[in-house]
Amino acid sequence: MSGETPKHPKPYLLPLQPLPKDESLGAVRQVRNRFTGSTLGDLDLVVQVTRLKASADPPAVLIAPYHEAGLAGLERSSVRMFRYEPRARTLKPVWNSGISLGFKFVWAKIQEAGIYMPIGLPRDRLLQELLRALARQRALTESTDAKSAHALTMSLFEPFLKSDTDALEALRDLVTRFEIGTSQDLPIAEYNFGMGGHPLPFRLPRGDDLEGFRERVQSLEVSVTGLPEEALFNPPDSRPSGEVPWAAVPERLQYEVFERDLNRLDLDLGIIDIGEIWPWLFSKDWPMYQHDARHSGAASGISSIRATTAGQLAQRFKVDLDGPVNTKLSIVNGKAYVGTTRYSGGGGGTLYKINLCNGCIEGSFPTSGSAYYSISGIGGSPAIYNNKVYFTAVHGKMYCIDATTMTSTLPHPPALWVTDLKNPDPAKNQPISNPSGDCWTSPLVVHDKVYVGSGEGEVATCWGFIWCLDANTGEVVWLFCTNKQQQINAPGNENQPNRIPRSAAISDPLPAWAASFTIMDDPPETGSSPWSSFAYDWVLRRVYVGTGNSQYLGGTASSVAPDQRYGSGLIALDADTGEFRGFHTSQQDDSYWPNDADIDVPGAPTIFRRGGERVVCYGSKNGSFFLLDPNTLEVLGGGSQRRQLLARENGTGHPGNRGNPINSVVPTGGAVAENKWGVMATPAVHVGLGKLYVGLGGYQGANDGTKTPFVRALDWNNLNDAWPTAIGVDGVERYTAAQPPVYISASEAALSSPAVVNDVVFVSTTDPGSNQMSLYALDAATGLCLWAAPKVSGGGWPRYSLGPAISGEYVVAGAGESLYIYTRPTTPWCLKPLPPWIFEWLERRLDWPWPPEQMRRLTE
Repeated sequence: MSGETPKHPKPYLLPLQPLPKDESLGAVRQVRNRFTGSTLGDLDLVVQVTRLKASADPPAVLIAPYHEAGLAGLERSSVRMFRYEPRARTLKPVWNSGISLGFKFVWAKIQEAGIYMPIGLPRDRLLQELLRALARQRALTESTDAKSAHALTMSLFEPFLKSDTDALEALRDLVTRFEIGTSQDLPIAEYNFGMGGHPLPFRLPRGDDLEGFRERVQSLEVSVTGLPEEALFNPPDSRPSGEVPWAAVPERLQYEVFERDLNRLDLDLGIIDIGEIWPWLFSKDWPMYQHDARHSGAASGISSIRATTAGQLAQRFKVDLDGPVNTKLSIVNGKAYVGTTRYSGGGGGTLYKINLCNGCIEGSFPTSGSAYYSISGIGGSPAIYNNKVYFTAVHGKMYCIDATTMTSTLPHPPALWVTDLKNPDPAKNQPISNPSGDCWTSPLVVHDKVYVGSGEGEVATCWGFIWCLDANTGEVVWLFCTNKQQQINAPGNENQPNRIPRSAAISDPLPAWAASFTIMDDPPETGSSPWSSFAYDWVLRRVYVGTGNSQYLGGTASSVAPDQRYGSGLIALDADTGEFRGFHTSQQDDSYWPNDADIDVPGAPTIFRRGGERVVCYGSKNGSFFLLDPNTLEVLGGGSQRRQLLARENGTGHPGNRGNPINSVVPTGGAVAENKWGVMATPAVHVGLGKLYVGLGGYQGANDGTKTPFVRALDWNNLNDAWPTAIGVDGVERYTAAQPPVYISASEAALSSPAVVNDVVFVSTTDPGSNQMSLYALDAATGLCLWAAPKVSGGGWPRYSLGPAISGEYVVAGAGESLYIYTRPTTPWCLKPLPPWIFEWLERRLDWPWPPEQMRRLTE
């Protein structure tokens, strides 16, 4: 035996609802392990929960931190919490549990007091497969007493117990080397190195040697239900195969058509997540920015990634690219589409097509051109529609290429069409001359139309435009100038589509081919450029987009909220005609400091339905967040459904309870200055939970991440915090279950759009303080961290991670100059074919008849 496991850190409970003042949730302590003879997979960690409040609903979370040595010889990702049932004298799994390897604790959502202990499967593959065969055989034989249950256990473990020791070790060594040689994501912590760094067989549970472990097996006390870890082979969160539950013709399953038809229906089903009930009706694609035209940020189709399985995620591939990824990728048919940018010298970026199954670059398309900043390349997410890839380049061009003909080597097939949004082009019905009109927006493709924005808020002579292009030709269908012609806010005094500022027109008068456009006098201000992607409302047939700050023609930036119309807000247009339909912007009371300036809306809006009410929401760089009526763009709840999301002292940020601004959070001290720490991206929606997830922090990180969380979880009815909180001695309300990783770093922030799948929300972060980027999987209901990807270096400035995309079993994110592909193991190692000579060798060396009925998976 290897000796006792080192002492584990103290366990604790987390309340999932506010407790009355001075009231305790319960008590928890580590106790002596009296089950060491009842299981092979324990961590030698047993905790007792007493005096748990019976009214705890939703349940409390039990957190049991562990010492790394406790995992010796166990398959780390298989660990679940078990509860001792006194009447049955058995340990039963708490299925709503799991392990956070990044932060070294086992968690379980519990509802009653009792004895709890984490248990996992053996890491040794031979031992694990014998245990799997035991679980299967026990289910078939149904032992009626402990004696027969023990006999069955010993008979199934007989090959492990009675085989020649040297031969058995040689077999374990062979299988270990086979797995190491074929695995792409084996954690280094699971290796067992010998002299010279040579890999040895994986450790046995508790780190025992073979003889010591054999003694442990022979002394097992087996209950009538068997060993508790046998249950781990049959978790309840396995999902269907992915096919519809009827005999369908595959080529007739037009998922895109179904989703489009569903979107057209004005269904009063906001509280029903159709995608969760019938996931097989939806594709696994993530075809555009934030997944869909409403920007829900929620993955569709069948995925086995859940709170209880997220801890099994591991990096499968790292794909190095030719520049930083400053966009959120898209995924269609198992292929990721992502663009890169370049700095200091420009030269353009590249659009890549990458196979998620093998990490290979299957296609690329280079761009070239100059933008106002020393940045060139692709700054928005591509949209894939009808086997075409639509994407914008920062230098102001809109591209459409054939997804099926992309090549990874020269010569690259030419684009199907390119529309220059800076320079006039009669062939594309484009009459605008806007030399500094860069393009950062992600295109939206709906009903064979492409919606995209252009402009530049930092240039006093640049105008902002919203474009509607024909998706098949790139020709301009209509355009709308986002610089208001007359600053008189009265009905009927809004800009009209296809009206062009005089100084932006190709000529005055316009040529004959531009007869559908008219010239208007130059507005008094420029800027107000669309920054974000467009969201589409299938009911009202409108598009919504966020705009940046305005500039007076003299070069002075707009100072404080409210900005000049249509700057620093959300604008709505008729999707078919471009007619103005509404505008909303922050007021002075919405800003973190009253004098916050340059308060762009970089993130896209999100549209969702809550019950019988449809909502459009968005956030601002000043930290404010709004729930609006999509028809009128008025704040819902009589103006109450808005909130300042950055941390405040002695207040929640709601109207009437704003609290006091904190200089360490936004260090301008109230001077007229840019707020760089608010909402920069797009929220994600969880329909089943009625929650919104909003990233916080800007391109310089968080100025005080110990107070401001890098993600807010909000009740979509009132914007209250939807994760459990507690108020600190400094008067700041913080999430309790989400720490760690939230509040750990002073500068870690989410300049990113979260993504939701089942009951998990993924958030990527950038930490300028450590120059690292991270990706976290958090429990959607509580904020508990379920998994953390290994941190990656950010390289030189600026390097960001702008959020993951999810498709089936894959979670994919760009960070720095690489694309990272994560997935759960989908094919057990035992299903990989072994060479025939191995079985001949086994028969000779083990001197033991190989039991096919017990080891079928290994020998098939």
